[in-house]
Amino acid sequence: MGNFVNLNNVKLIIWDLDDTLWDGVLEEGEIKIRPEVMDFILKSVDRGIMHSVCSKNDFEKVRTTFYNYKLEKVWNCFLFPSINWYSKGERIREIINNMQLRAENTLFIDDNEINLNEAKFYCPEIMTLENPYEAIKNLYFVNSFDINCSRLKEYKILEKKAIAKSLENYSNEEFLKKSNIRICIKEVTPDVEPRIRELVRRTNQLNFTKNREPIFNNGNENKYVIVEDDFGNYGICGFYSLNRGKNLLEHYLFSCRVLGMGIEKYIYNKLQHPKINIIEPVSSTLDGEVGWISEVSDLDTKQKENKSDFNVLFKGPCDLLSAIDYIKTACNIDTEFPYYNEKFQYILEHTHIAYIVQAHRESPEKLREICNRFPFPFPENFKTEFFNPKYNIIFLSLLTSLHSGLYINNNDGTYVVFGFSNVDITNPDNWAKTLENIPKEFHEANLIQLSKFKNDYTFAGEIPQEEILKNLEYIKNNISSDTKLVLILGSEKDTSKTERGYENLAQRHAMINPIIEEFAKKNNIETINLTDFIESDEDYTTCINHFERHIYLKLANRCANIIQAELSSSRQP
Repeated sequence: MGNFVNLNNVKLIIWDLDDTLWDGVLEEGEIKIRPEVMDFILKSVDRGIMHSVCSKNDFEKVRTTFYNYKLEKVWNCFLFPSINWYSKGERIREIINNMQLRAENTLFIDDNEINLNEAKFYCPEIMTLENPYEAIKNLYFVNSFDINCSRLKEYKILEKKAIAKSLENYSNEEFLKKSNIRICIKEVTPDVEPRIRELVRRTNQLNFTKNREPIFNNGNENKYVIVEDDFGNYGICGFYSLNRGKNLLEHYLFSCRVLGMGIEKYIYNKLQHPKINIIEPVSSTLDGEVGWISEVSDLDTKQKENKSDFNVLFKGPCDLLSAIDYIKTACNIDTEFPYYNEKFQYILEHTHIAYIVQAHRESPEKLREICNRFPFPFPENFKTEFFNPKYNIIFLSLLTSLHSGLYINNNDGTYVVFGFSNVDITNPDNWAKTLENIPKEFHEANLIQLSKFKNDYTFAGEIPQEEILKNLEYIKNNISSDTKLVLILGSEKDTSKTERGYENLAQRHAMINPIIEEFAKKNNIETINLTDFIESDEDYTTCINHFERHIYLKLANRCANIIQAELSSSRQP
């Protein structure tokens, strides 16, 4: 049971409890916590996914259970939890409405097919799953890391407002006036452009133009909107791009968190009703007067909170992705992890050192040429801030580099990375295996591409030792001399747990790690060898590159200690 889950669309997950969030039925006795599910909730909040509960249970008993199991942090992640003995369909619709989201951006997980069908009846566009592990396995988040959980804090303000409104006998307009809504409109500057791009990409309900490509140096009046009321600060919640020459709004959008506050109407009136090509659906109109909003000269934004002049970049696959959850330091943390792009293509190869070097060394024209040769690589694999001199520390994991298949172009020596180092796709004997997960109607077209690829590229297999050192030397010579580089090395301790493509990696790591460590020592580069954290086969989960949570905690502690040491050193007079 369930339907297709669009990874890029999920903004809210609503959970059942019994036999879903945990094993067993709470009213029938002892339950068994599913730690993977709890961990997943905490991780996904850090990536901007919100959570709620819709369960047939006793509210106080449920809340006490979370605290008894020392899961209060998970409990505090739930927004508008609906825990009572009524049917679930209408309650799910109410949760979505309270969150000011849409059903198509919501995933409901429940082990009972009747409940899933009822949810679909009331919210036809909702996504559903019976098995929570399908969500854990398949929801690989977009490359956006909300390390301060700012979205959760902003939705908590919505929850607080809803409770206050329910306790007061006010009309909607009276409540809005009582809320003391304040806005500040500012010119877009480079420091807020990443937040604006994210807002443009994620916003649907109040995105009037549906234009997904913001251009900030176009001569338009480009401004963003900060919103605050007596319940809290919502941060940057709106953006518009006004072509004054044509008197045309090319972008006009607002976060769903301010839905119903009238912000979009106020600003449209302020701009004196310019032309706008509204692309439906939109959850509001621009008609009407707004008398409950005041405009102020300045408001804080979430970007200003915890601002630091110390910057750290984490780049790599799931080893760093999992460890960073435990790292809490007084610095700015940026991440470049694998993710799905908007075309649902998996962007992984950018974590390979060959791609890091190539992205910096080759011209934009050359990179476009490489991307146009075949369906891979995707352009996003060459987008990186790795060589930005602002970074005080860069943590780079080499795990992708040591198990991915490397191919070298016969004409110009450029690289592409595909699959695993133990499967050569220039060998026709491997084509059946390469195509086994692709629908048969696409096999012929792919075979044509594979034949061309075979003629143009040579399989290098595992990235050669000399290439690793050459790429590391390029990286060291081209990052800022003030940037500390820390390399994460794979475990040399073998495991009985394996997945296709990860076989014999312990031997590979044992061979290459000493060479990298020797190079690092000569070049003032620090290394973290995951071997140091492994005590037994139980420390691994599915293969040599995937670990139990306590290993990620150890890695996180090592990273945090390095950050703290550099941070302290940088602040000494």
